[in-house]
Amino acid sequence: MLFLPTLLGSIAGALLLLATPKAVFDQVIPGLILLAALLLLFQPRVKAFVLRKQEKLPVAYGWGLQLLVSAYGGYFGAGMGIMMLAAFALYMEGTIHELNAVKNWLGLVINFTCSAVFIAKGLVDLWPAVWLVVGSLIGGYFAARVSQKANPDKFRIAIAIYGIAMSLWFAYRAFI
Repeated sequence: MLFLPTLLGSIAGALLLLATPKAVFDQVIPGLILLAALLLLFQPRVKAFVLRKQEKLPVAYGWGLQLLVSAYGGYFGAGMGIMMLAAFALYMEGTIHELNAVKNWLGLVINFTCSAVFIAKGLVDLWPAVWLVVGSLIGGYFAARVSQKANPDKFRIAIAIYGIAMSLWFAYRAFI
């Protein structure tokens, strides 16, 4: 259901990244990560506010949100998972673990799509990329198994705190 907006958004994000000057990129990133982290941190409140008159957002809104999140992911992958989890809560049912599984599959679509764009533009050195893929698959498998044992609310808060810390780190590097 979310494959098409994920595919289209990731292509748009990758193309936007290629068109963005490095100085602009460095200054935009901390705010994007902070936004994603805060959305996840306050997810229950945001969800309650948005859904105060209905159970969940209509499917069309979910597609639109996934298109935007995928463009974000195509532009800059860091924080993409946090943003996706925050958006999912508005239009999908499930525990943090179930939503995390959907996020992982859609993140794979985004990463493969962006990789195809960058490879087509001749911007990827293939052998190091292959080793990164192998390491990511192994790490992702074990991280998923560990995360399923965590308390969902504590896990969400820990991810949000990590996102806030990363936004501060990127802001420090961009502005100081």
